[in-house]
Amino acid sequence: MTTTTALPAAAGTALRPALRPVVRPARPGEEDALAHVLAAAFADDALMLWAFPDPGHRARVMPAFFRVHVEQCLAHRGALVAHRATGDDTAQDGEPLGALLFLPPGHWDDPGPKDGAATRALAEAIDAAGHDGPARRLAAITRLQTLRHPRHRSHHYLAFVGVHPDARRTLTGRALLHAFLAEVDATGQAAYAETSSPGGAHLLAGGGFTRFGEAIALPGGGPRLAPVWRGPR
Repeated sequence: MTTTTALPAAAGTALRPALRPVVRPARPGEEDALAHVLAAAFADDALMLWAFPDPGHRARVMPAFFRVHVEQCLAHRGALVAHRATGDDTAQDGEPLGALLFLPPGHWDDPGPKDGAATRALAEAIDAAGHDGPARRLAAITRLQTLRHPRHRSHHYLAFVGVHPDARRTLTGRALLHAFLAEVDATGQAAYAETSSPGGAHLLAGGGFTRFGEAIALPGGGPRLAPVWRGPR
């Protein structure tokens, strides 16, 4: 599973009072909505620009790319969605403000039948047959992430957190992370992620994550991913 944690640099840094996020678990049937909000959130992310250098190809395949990850995490109850709050602080359904995907302990390195199918689905999603460059770059990311992934104790793996560009400068990213960490802490577990943007690094540092070893350097002058770890609370 090719994953990273990223958040645009301006996201989650200042609250617009008219836009208050409420987070809830994602539901089956919301795959497209979550995929599209993540594709929008990561449209200018350095890792995605490197993985999919052709703008037309990137715009076309990113929703399908994220849908594969949404389906995989949703199958393990690892998807959260943020919506605009109503007057009584409940979530108002509609276009999501942001989403967070994670895998619970025991699933990042022990894929089930649906996870195996995700590898084939991802190749189809990015049109690997017609675009071998992006396929090779994603394979390189996966290989390097796997080599560096911690194995010293069980943990939740935070795969993606993204906020729609229209919801930047809100607390959406922070609200998503808070909901995720509440679940992590309720089970007495640790959490791990790799950050690919200054915004993502700032968000996770605020949630108690600290650097976990050296940065992961991608080949060919690609961006660096910063592994981060948060111990049990």
